[in-house]
Amino acid sequence: MKQKVEDVETLKEKLFAQKKKLVIGMFIFLGIAVLIAGFYIYNIKQESDAKELEYEAYKALFQKKFSQAGDLFAKAYEKKKKIIYLLNAGYSYSLAEDQRKAIEYLNKVANSDDESFSNLAKFKVAMIYLKNNEKQQAIKTLKEIVNSRSTVMKDVALFELAKIDNKEEAKKYYEEIINKFPSSELIGIAKEELQKLQSNN
Repeated sequence: MKQKVEDVETLKEKLFAQKKKLVIGMFIFLGIAVLIAGFYIYNIKQESDAKELEYEAYKALFQKKFSQAGDLFAKAYEKKKKIIYLLNAGYSYSLAEDQRKAIEYLNKVANSDDESFSNLAKFKVAMIYLKNNEKQQAIKTLKEIVNSRSTVMKDVALFELAKIDNKEEAKKYYEEIINKFPSSELIGIAKEELQKLQSNN
């Protein structure tokens, strides 16, 4: 009889321990579920806020409030880390003639791993340097595009280099456009410019 009582007590203890484990497991599961749901809701909210700011930024651009548009794109990036927001902020500040801010935001894109966006940003930075008569800085930035793995903006960068570098270098740049970018929209004018340079020798 004593053995049976002990068996019942042991069974009760085992059941209680299992029940305790089950309750703890359920609390852990619920905690994780709440965290995931919270993160998901937060993400949706951030995406929604960024979209709203992007809409306001494009509206400001349309109204030619360029500095305001730049600020709004920058805020959109704070909400959702989309590289296009940084690029648009840089372009907007450039339109607002705020070259310091334009270069600051464009350089963030230029230093990113996405060479397609990076080259677009570098080209815009080079054009700002040219506008400010910083020729050497412009050449350096354009050469970074030419030496990158991506082909985005490479033919345009070569064409700009040909326009601002010396004649001998210009020939090389035009030849590179002709040889490496046969489908480029600049091919016709590159051939014409190369012919002019060759006939002047």
